[in-house]
Amino acid sequence: MKKKIVICDDDKEILNAFSMALEDQYTIVITVADSLVLAEVLDSIDADILFLDIHMSPRNGDLVLGNLRSSSKHDKLPVIMISGHIDGRRISEECGADGFLAKPFDLTDVENYIRRFVYES
Repeated sequence: MKKKIVICDDDKEILNAFSMALEDQYTIVITVADSLVLAEVLDSIDADILFLDIHMSPRNGDLVLGNLRSSSKHDKLPVIMISGHIDGRRISEECGADGFLAKPFDLTDVENYIRRFVYES
């Protein structure tokens, strides 16, 4: 069965980069540009990991993560926050993320999180 990587970011270039770099015969990349529909998307699939932007419109990732953590269906989903904001790491730690990537990030760091949370857990 293919692994499902979800990326939620309001930057279309980030979504495209994740898809082009990570989708292969073993992996499906599901991209979500609207943070308000993320929970609905996650309810319809069995995601293996979520990469979630912190600063998005209409709802920021820290609020989205709070809702996910309060849901018994998604409380164990590994979530890696991503942000170019100077306080991104602090915000991701405070809201209970499993990891953080500072924009611009290196693809190797993304792959390391996937290996750690999807293939080694």
